[in-house]
Amino acid sequence: MTDTGAGETLDATFRAALSELEVYFDDVPRERRAELALPFASRWVLPHAGFDLVRLRGEADALVQATPLSERILDGYVDQVGWWVSQRMLLSDTEEPDLDMARKRLATARDEIGKRSAVVAEAGFPRVADALRLLVEESAGGDPPADPLWSALALRMAESVVPRS
Repeated sequence: MTDTGAGETLDATFRAALSELEVYFDDVPRERRAELALPFASRWVLPHAGFDLVRLRGEADALVQATPLSERILDGYVDQVGWWVSQRMLLSDTEEPDLDMARKRLATARDEIGKRSAVVAEAGFPRVADALRLLVEESAGGDPPADPLWSALALRMAESVVPRS
């Protein structure tokens, strides 16, 4: 097991997944790797970005439960919930928009991905590490809620509450 520096380890199952991704990236153009690594990376760092995940998940679940089933089964519904969560992520504990706080949380997510890219490289997965570095570079300077990393973090929350069909 390899310590990620954030108190996490790369266990055998995780290493196997990284190995598959590494092989897959062999045939993927470098400029496309960051896009493909975004779901994986955003899921990996979400618990470390500073969001109140219990609150956000509860709010997202309440939205899903209040949505008629006929709408929940439509293509794109999870994306709609993700957009809604991305807006909720902008709010402070007092329900006021706090763009400075949102920027800090996005920066934290970027930093976490950057740290993990080094760990992944050290563990022997250079193409995955490169994809993570590219992701950080592409997100640099972006602001919530328009930043792709911000949207991906919100989408991971939405996916956790939208039933799979």
